[in-house]
Amino acid sequence: MNEQQVIQWLRERDNFLVLTHIRPDGDTLGCATALCLALEKLGKTAYTLPNPGVTRTYEGYLNFRWAPEGYVPEHIVAVDLATENLFPEGPQQAYLGKTELCIDHHGSNTLYAQETCLDPDAAAAGEVVYRIIKGLCPLDRDIAQALYIAISTDSGCFAYSNTTPATHRIAAELMEYGDFSPVNKNFFQTRSFKELRLQSMLMASEQFFEDGKICIGSVSIADKASVDADEGDCEELAAFAATIEGVRCAATVRELAPGKCKISLRTDPHYISADQICALLGGGGHQAAAGCRVPGSVEHARQVVYDSIMQVLRAEV
Repeated sequence: MNEQQVIQWLRERDNFLVLTHIRPDGDTLGCATALCLALEKLGKTAYTLPNPGVTRTYEGYLNFRWAPEGYVPEHIVAVDLATENLFPEGPQQAYLGKTELCIDHHGSNTLYAQETCLDPDAAAAGEVVYRIIKGLCPLDRDIAQALYIAISTDSGCFAYSNTTPATHRIAAELMEYGDFSPVNKNFFQTRSFKELRLQSMLMASEQFFEDGKICIGSVSIADKASVDADEGDCEELAAFAATIEGVRCAATVRELAPGKCKISLRTDPHYISADQICALLGGGGHQAAAGCRVPGSVEHARQVVYDSIMQVLRAEV
């Protein structure tokens, strides 16, 4: 389904529920918020299904439209959600196999929805949602800020290799609706003491391979507990590891619970593709950034991601 068809599809329907992915980031949350606000401007009912993984980072920056208890939707839309494996545990599991429309930018999208609007060249799903909303209604400050958060966070404040001239043009238009410098300060220039201490622990755990081009580090439950940190304090650890000089593939293992780990990859796609590595472990994402969840201990997760990295490297030789 192309964007014009999505616009028509949304105009012809009402009573929407928007789904976001597990451990939600700014792109999925910004898209959901912006789309709900736009549909409300058309006089329609649209809510986002509450996501238990939302961190305090977004407090005061997104005008969430959470579905009230007992809300019964007629139409299910997913945003920035490449596979049903990324549905959060809890109420969202009830919508497995029921997504009518998915709006996404992941080339790894499994086409699980009845209809998919996909632009793999977009830096963020927010770019696709922006174009759809422009065809639905005028922008306002709340919609623009939600879209700016979606696009800026998925492009690393426009520093990642996925950023295109179109990304900058969209951001420039969104900035006409307000001063978003507080957004940049909050998401890209503020780190808590807890985050800094976790970065130190991550650095101490790093192992380097292939003459320093690959690094694998980890943060355990005990590490987080030692500084009274939660998952919200761990959001930027993967990006931090990728800033180490000489590193072209950074794998960060986070222990979520005993026997359950999350692996985040940040890579130079000219060296190795993050999504190919994570695909071997049941995950997905983009060439430069991807993730997956694996069962087992931290040590096991470190080993399997190393094995997957080397498998992809050997295949590309």
